Amino acid sequence: MNGQLSEQPLVELIREISSKSAGGRLLLEHDRVKVVAYFDNGNFVYAAANVRTLRLREYLLKSNLVTDRDLTQFNDRVSDTDMVKVLCAQKLLTPTAAEEVQTKQVSDVLRLALMWTDGTWDFDPGSHLKDTLKLSIDLDSLLVEAERRLPAKAPAEPIISAETEADPNDARGFIQRVQSAQTFYQVLDANWDAPAQELKTLYYQLARRYHPDRFRKEHPSLVPHLESAFAKITQAYDTLRDDSLRANYNSKLEARRKAEQLADSTAQKATSQPATQQPVGEQGSEPAVSKAERAAIQFKEGLAALELGEKKTALGLFASAASAVPNEARYRALYGQLLAGNERTRRTAEAELQAAIKLEPNNANYRVMLAELYQDLGLKLRAKGEAERAVAADPNNQKARELLRALK
Repeated sequence: MNGQLSEQPLVELIREISSKSAGGRLLLEHDRVKVVAYFDNGNFVYAAANVRTLRLREYLLKSNLVTDRDLTQFNDRVSDTDMVKVLCAQKLLTPTAAEEVQTKQVSDVLRLALMWTDGTWDFDPGSHLKDTLKLSIDLDSLLVEAERRLPAKAPAEPIISAETEADPNDARGFIQRVQSAQTFYQVLDANWDAPAQELKTLYYQLARRYHPDRFRKEHPSLVPHLESAFAKITQAYDTLRDDSLRANYNSKLEARRKAEQLADSTAQKATSQPATQQPVGEQGSEPAVSKAERAAIQFKEGLAALELGEKKTALGLFASAASAVPNEARYRALYGQLLAGNERTRRTAEAELQAAIKLEPNNANYRVMLAELYQDLGLKLRAKGEAERAVAADPNNQKARELLRALK
């Protein structure tokens, strides 16, 4: 991943890496000056620059911790971390003093990069720091300082900085709101037509206010819930900020809306129509073919609902389709497969799946569905028999072969 600092400054990059608990190397370049920063599980751990005055050698000399003579043993190719190891091993530098001087050096390197308003960045999640360092970097203060000094990019709501006291009651309300959200727009508390820049502002405001690290010390019980909420926040933002992903997501939302409307109208008709009503097509109000067409629509909308995780809606739609056109094997099979997920409806599921197999005896996938149902019911011999018939019908069906091996 890479981009321009003019579009995504380092402050925002660090916030995003932290919110996603990502690890790797972030390379930044501005006017031939390079800074490399390392992250582990979302935490900033180290930074270095190709500027001579920001090398550890200079900091050690300024602090009078070592002499020029002590440093003559190192050439320019020796890394700062290796230099510290040798000096500590030689008792020329104490571990405590080394940590203090490295903390100052790394903070200054990061402070420099945080002020860049143009340049390039490149994030490599596969590159990691070979040494384990535990420096006491006050990252929050550095980020707040940078946000105050950077020029404003666009009008936005006031930034809630990391200095604001973490309010546990406010965080609980945030967690509850995210958990009850039905769409990505509700997760971010954004309008469906919100532009990408507005979504970005909302995302980072949430990150500054509710990031789990802000509550880890004083309110550790909230951290797991906040981490779960931020997984949803990040998923929502990553989807909606990408035009193609957003368009695809919007189409799924529309499919779900239509599926719900169709399910409601089907239920209303089922309860409002008298039992003596003439079959569709006999009164001339609708052509007879509309029944099959309606079932096809219901099945399609059921698939869309299933993809969105709306199993209850999908079940109603598949049931309507299977009832309207009982000779369509795929309607019966998908209806049966969903019924199999509930212990109370597994016997009905068996009948539906058997009906689908009777309509299409050589469909290996339907036989696998029935075999899995028998396996869940503890009927191993029946499950094995259906798995064998599935493999016989389609020797290349990987799922059938794996199931058969598991049942032997």
